[in-house]
Amino acid sequence: MLDLLVYLDELLIKNLNSVVVNGYIDIRTFRRIKDRTVGGNVRVGERNSKELDFKDQRDKIEGYKSKHNSCEESQQDGKERSLGFEGRDFDRVEQEIKKISTVFTLHNDLINRMYSNNHMKKISYKSIKNGNVKVGDYVEVTGCIQEVSLPEYIDTVLNSINCYGIDFFNSILDKNKLDSLNFNIIYNLLSGIKNSITQNGSRDLIVKNQDVSILLTINQNNFINNGYSMFDFVQCSCKIYGKVMMIKEDKDKCISLLRKSSQENYYEKILNSIEPYLDILRKNNIILPEKPECNIKGKMIMILPMSICI
Repeated sequence: MLDLLVYLDELLIKNLNSVVVNGYIDIRTFRRIKDRTVGGNVRVGERNSKELDFKDQRDKIEGYKSKHNSCEESQQDGKERSLGFEGRDFDRVEQEIKKISTVFTLHNDLINRMYSNNHMKKISYKSIKNGNVKVGDYVEVTGCIQEVSLPEYIDTVLNSINCYGIDFFNSILDKNKLDSLNFNIIYNLLSGIKNSITQNGSRDLIVKNQDVSILLTINQNNFINNGYSMFDFVQCSCKIYGKVMMIKEDKDKCISLLRKSSQENYYEKILNSIEPYLDILRKNNIILPEKPECNIKGKMIMILPMSICI
């Protein structure tokens, strides 16, 4: 069965590709040049010459004088012709071929190379339970996407407050004489928590392999189609390629979904303190979501995913 690639971390693929595979762009250039020249020069010269020399000399004695007549004629005729010719045959062919690898090609080459070099291994529920997985391993693992998400829970509560109005919710609180918080404060607190745990578009995606939780730190911008959401594939089986960052097993708390805030205990107390106010709304027939667990319990593996396929 062919896998459909839905998530790809391009920067991780390129960075790892530079170590495992050679380069990204292959350029080949081919040139052929032919220059054939034929040249020549012809010179033809012709010259005619004619001379005439005539002398007439007479001596007459007239007293003591003599008279001489002389006639000389010279004629020269010349002709010169020059002829040149040149022939050139010039043929120049240049061809450049560029082969550019797309990130999808890099991903495929990278996975194949890592398997062939034993840098990546396919793991199963059994290998996880037997402890055959270590931190730092590059792995291929499958699981079922879960719908647990703190940001989505907070979004739903904020949307409900916007829909009914803060003043309306505050009026319900006034009847119950609760003075510590009001929904102006609650709205701002929830908005601050959401911004803190979703900075730069990162989210936590939980995948289950039987009773093992696989925590993926993903970025919404890395989905192949920008129209996808990570919850489009809830309850779907998926295949993950990535690096194991953490392995834990704890019945009470393996890892917190509020850890990105760096104040996980504080924000967990804030969420718990808000729950009584939301319970009052529920008792007044206001439908609100149930708060999800802030902590992952049991056996947990945290993976930084390079790609996700379904």
